[in-house]
Amino acid sequence: MNNTQTFTTFKAAIFDLDGTLIHSEHAWEKAKIDVLARYGIVPDQAVLNAYIGRGMKDFLNELLDESATDAQKTEISNQVGALADDLLPIMREPVLGASDLLKDLAGRGLRIAICSSAPRRHILSAMDALTISDHVELIVSGAELPIGKPDPLPYLTTLQALNLQPHEACAFEDSIPGAHSAHKAGLAVYAVGQGCSDRAFDFCDLQAESYLELSL
Repeated sequence: MNNTQTFTTFKAAIFDLDGTLIHSEHAWEKAKIDVLARYGIVPDQAVLNAYIGRGMKDFLNELLDESATDAQKTEISNQVGALADDLLPIMREPVLGASDLLKDLAGRGLRIAICSSAPRRHILSAMDALTISDHVELIVSGAELPIGKPDPLPYLTTLQALNLQPHEACAFEDSIPGAHSAHKAGLAVYAVGQGCSDRAFDFCDLQAESYLELSL
């Protein structure tokens, strides 16, 4: 599959982080389960799966009943983030071929941005681990926005910061919420990762199970 010409027609490439550039969802899942256990809450696996690629705010709103206050949700979210600080450095692994593609596109003149639901400190830490910091112009963290993926706001915010129109950028995603977010914002969406050949991703402009399927 020769995608280089397609990719380089854009002015910018916007990458999700968790699952797209680095495998880290298993660390986040463990952090959520362990922290919620402190409150006697056992999240259903289906709920955990449904909120892959989405922020903690939406996850807790879905999981906790109406008696939970915003302050309690914030406390739980902070505890999950703190535990993730410990787990991510020892559990995360690079997605094979992803950072190579990012660096290649940067070398071909594309502007590179990260649009992730993760807190900014986790994005920065992962970028350092992947040695891509020098190639990334912009970071947008959904944790800092009023609403996250699958709403288009994270990608619209990224486009605005880059001063680009939707047709001038493409998005790399591995989850349905993330792909929908980029698609609703008007970007070309490249779904890459395990399961991305599934029919649920048929609305995307490209589907691949691995970056190794993409020609540079």
